[in-house]
Amino acid sequence: MLRNKSTAILLAVMVVGLFVLAACQPQTVEVTRVVTETETLTETVVEEVEVTRVVEGEVVTEIQEVEVTRVVEAEPEELEELPYGLTPGKPYDGTELNFLICCATAPQFAALNKRSEEFTELTGITVNWADSPFGEFQSKIIAEVTAGSPAFDLIAYVDAWGPSIENYLLPLEGHIEEDGWDLENYPNAYLEAGKGYRDGVRYGIPLRGHPFMMFYREDIFEELGLEPPTTWAELEEASEAILAAGLTDAEGSPIYPISMYYGIWGGQNIFVWESMLWSNGGDLFDENYEPIFNNAEGVEATQRYIDFLNKGYTSPSTVAFNEQEANAEYNQGRAAMFTGWWWMYSRGTDCESNPAEVCENAGFAKVPGWEGKGTSSYGHIWQTGINKFSRNQDAAWEYMKFFLNEDIEKEIVLADEDPALDTNVAVRLSVLADEEVNEAHGGLQAVGAEVLEDARSQELLPEWPEILAILEVAINDMAANGADVQTTLDQAAEDVRAVMERGGYYDE
Repeated sequence: MLRNKSTAILLAVMVVGLFVLAACQPQTVEVTRVVTETETLTETVVEEVEVTRVVEGEVVTEIQEVEVTRVVEAEPEELEELPYGLTPGKPYDGTELNFLICCATAPQFAALNKRSEEFTELTGITVNWADSPFGEFQSKIIAEVTAGSPAFDLIAYVDAWGPSIENYLLPLEGHIEEDGWDLENYPNAYLEAGKGYRDGVRYGIPLRGHPFMMFYREDIFEELGLEPPTTWAELEEASEAILAAGLTDAEGSPIYPISMYYGIWGGQNIFVWESMLWSNGGDLFDENYEPIFNNAEGVEATQRYIDFLNKGYTSPSTVAFNEQEANAEYNQGRAAMFTGWWWMYSRGTDCESNPAEVCENAGFAKVPGWEGKGTSSYGHIWQTGINKFSRNQDAAWEYMKFFLNEDIEKEIVLADEDPALDTNVAVRLSVLADEEVNEAHGGLQAVGAEVLEDARSQELLPEWPEILAILEVAINDMAANGADVQTTLDQAAEDVRAVMERGGYYDE
């Protein structure tokens, strides 16, 4: 019995010894611990342990070094804080983004694109700007998104195009909330155009905004004792005075009171018309989407618009002019007034391209309103969104945080070293109100902010491109061919209603 007990004890000691001897062999066990949201690591440590074993029948205890694993507390690595709210640590290093945009030589766009080099240094992300011609830009966007193409990660788009492509854009609320994007720092007209017309979801962030303004020759107005017109009646009075003065430019060509644009070119000929329509209390649709621009207010506003041509206030050539051609007519000194987007101010003050009497006398004001009824004009806005088919959506948001940053917006507006990058375009209320910015541009931004207080955008409907085509052809027909205003508007209203009916806007 004793023998058996001794044998059992010996066997037990030997078994323990075998386990301990096994422990003497270095072993590696991986322990994973989260150090940052994107980084994990494994670690082994060497420790001294007390080992007991049987040597020649005796139990021996000694200290040995063995590799063991243990759970340890680890502080995340401190990453360098980056400007513009960018994510530290270059989590998207090596990513290449493609930005679908047009008009790369526009000073604001050229300046922003140039700043992309700084973004690459900070994040490791490279950005390629496309340069689609504006006339093909909308078609290019629609072709890309409807095909479900991931080729372009970011998309710039004009406000009225949003409803046609919003189903293909990424909702931005999550990113906006996470990064604390201040949406209250934008004019309401700019914000509304970035929301889905069906669901109110935000798909776009304002990129390029334009109040609709009036430009005039300060020297001519001073010479004739005129003040900038605040109503259409005052504009007509000023036009009569300029016509009566018989002014000519350096080449002997007549200086017309105002340069209009009635040509067919992407719907540009409705800008002045809608400003006159709205300020007269008219509109395109009633609350049930029935066309009403052919009512009494619409006919009165339209006739007045066409009469700028009929009364000789604008050149006969303007029946074919687009906005750019009309602006060039003003900048070259052949017109005393022009209504257009405010970004054209920097073009008018370019003395390398324009006569001195123009560039040195560039005045600006709000677009006139209807006498006794107030003003109502445009807040035209381009948005930037993220393609929902993009494989780089988070990296695309990083770039939006950068190139739409408030500090960069202000820096670009203040930069004046390179005429090719000289721009007055800003979209944030804080930049529009900035004293330094207004001092640099003669108070232009402050006047722009006034325009935006009650500004509107074009109709945000999927059917808008088709509606716009109907309206611009009608306007051109009245201007170029003398078509009767009431008859032409009635036919246009009928055509627009047919479009809306196909879209399902009316109850059967």
